[in-house]
Amino acid sequence: MNGGKLQSALRELQEFAASRNFWIVLAAIVVLFTVIGPFGTGEHMGVLPRFGFWLVNLFVSTWIAILIVVFAELYLDRLIAAPFPRMFAGSLLACPVIGLTTMFIVYSWRGPEPSWPTYLENTAQAFPISIVFTLIFWASMRHERQIRLATESSALDASPTVTAKVKAAGSAPAQDQAPATEPPPMLARLKPENRAPILRLSAEDHYTLTVTSRGRELILIRFSDALSEIGDTVGTQIHRSHWIARAAFEALVTRDGKLMARLKDGTELPVSRSFAGEVKAKVANWSVD
Repeated sequence: MNGGKLQSALRELQEFAASRNFWIVLAAIVVLFTVIGPFGTGEHMGVLPRFGFWLVNLFVSTWIAILIVVFAELYLDRLIAAPFPRMFAGSLLACPVIGLTTMFIVYSWRGPEPSWPTYLENTAQAFPISIVFTLIFWASMRHERQIRLATESSALDASPTVTAKVKAAGSAPAQDQAPATEPPPMLARLKPENRAPILRLSAEDHYTLTVTSRGRELILIRFSDALSEIGDTVGTQIHRSHWIARAAFEALVTRDGKLMARLKDGTELPVSRSFAGEVKAKVANWSVD
């Protein structure tokens, strides 16, 4: 199992566990199922046993679905390019596992003996539940993440430290400086402690190394997709595998006949021949300390 993908999966699961929206939605569904008593639970169980049954059943089933969906989204990237179809595929894969789990939970509540017909029936019932619930939870998580990112970015923009860094980076000409209207979408993929102005991106297999003024993080995303998520961050691509921000750039240098971009932290990245002309023209307009 790839260590980077495993870390990404665990990070996603931690976000679910720490999400207030997740627990609110789960609690609301448990209460709803307790009140309406679907699948015969209203006729065969009292209110308290029914509440306990749906609390256990929905908690276990939901986490099984989320666990499988998260790993499917990460590990099916070579077969399915778009995230939403991968999530849908994960929901389908979760149904047989949820059906088996439900069968034994029902049996533990003194239900019928486990059997193939019971398993198939539970799996069929899990099909719409797994898909709908996964979509609801995912939507609530994405909404919560966007709100958190916007809040943190506003605080970051107001920070005296960040303001000083922006001033120290120099002022770009008007035609090269786009007003930041909203945080770059790429920031939402980073850990909260790393969310800050993006300094550079580098492709590493199926991952993109993202370096900000707060730190660095390896993200499971194609380099081309990462470039589309940098928003209004001013910079330029210098190589098929490297992009740098104006705020990070220091100078162009030559090493053994090869053009390199030296950054303010001392890092030197190659400038490919196909990008050399564009890069030279671009950086000529940048104010460099």
